[in-house]
Amino acid sequence: MSDLSALLDREASAEIEALLSEARQRASEIVAEATAEAEQELGQRRRAVEVQREATLVRAQSAARLEASALKLRAQHAAVEAVFAGARDELAALAKDKPAYAKALQALLAEAVEAVGASDVKAVHAAPADVDVVAEAAKALGVDAPVTAADDLVAGIRVATGGRATVENSLGQRLAAIEGEIAAEVSATLFAQSAEA
Repeated sequence: MSDLSALLDREASAEIEALLSEARQRASEIVAEATAEAEQELGQRRRAVEVQREATLVRAQSAARLEASALKLRAQHAAVEAVFAGARDELAALAKDKPAYAKALQALLAEAVEAVGASDVKAVHAAPADVDVVAEAAKALGVDAPVTAADDLVAGIRVATGGRATVENSLGQRLAAIEGEIAAEVSATLFAQSAEA
């Protein structure tokens, strides 16, 4: 009986050992699968974080470029505005230089008269302070039309014909007309000089 008991113990021990070995093998497989899944998940998360980081970096760079462009445009606009403000100041200073201002008014009148023809000029209008200067210029140009004051004119003249045609020619109007045309040129000139410096 003791032989039978020893045999049963050995068989039970062998079966227990086989079950333990199978359990260890299965546990190792489960741990290996879990480790592989965790590494795969970790790799995916790292890639997702890297993609997100790259996207954030691209957005930040785009925003920075946009802000830099906006700052440059504001600086260009301010510089161009300063140039034209200076030009308006020069025009205001011209009005104080009586001989130069008289020449400018005469040139403005000559252009307007040329546009309609001296014989068709029926009236000339000027700023109240400029009536006498413009009347002398009209006489010098052979224009036989009355020169009257117009409160809405500043540093310029208006020529009216017998019909509905009128030609207005003023320094401020001419500056305004060319501002759009030369703003880009002024900006390019100003910023080309600052880039060279």
